[in-house]
Amino acid sequence: MMINGHTFSKCERLLHRKVIDQLFRRGRYIYIFPFKILYLDVPEHAGIFGPSPAKVLFTVPKRRFKNASSRNRIKRLLREAYRKNKPILYDPLSAKGKLLILGIVYNGNKEPAYHEIESKIILALNRLVVEI
Repeated sequence: MMINGHTFSKCERLLHRKVIDQLFRRGRYIYIFPFKILYLDVPEHAGIFGPSPAKVLFTVPKRRFKNASSRNRIKRLLREAYRKNKPILYDPLSAKGKLLILGIVYNGNKEPAYHEIESKIILALNRLVVEI
């Protein structure tokens, strides 16, 4: 079962603290400036997945962006770009029957425009599909 349409529902968000710690400890990563994409394959019996083949976490470091409004705006742009382009990732994952935990960390120094984020997210998702 897969989520239809271009939505980003709660079942697609990575919320479990233990799983997040596991992602940052054991996950592999791809670096595409200004993003660091962490990913980890998960066995099917993990029990944290709903109808989506991937769970995603978005972070922006407080060290680079002191204002919460700036961090939240960047995360909002990241979520929107991912929401619109997630079929690039979901279709191959569903075809292979794989489950994936994904963390997207923004490491840039300035607030980006949406079109910059979207182009880099598309590039990152395509590279992630090749890696998997």
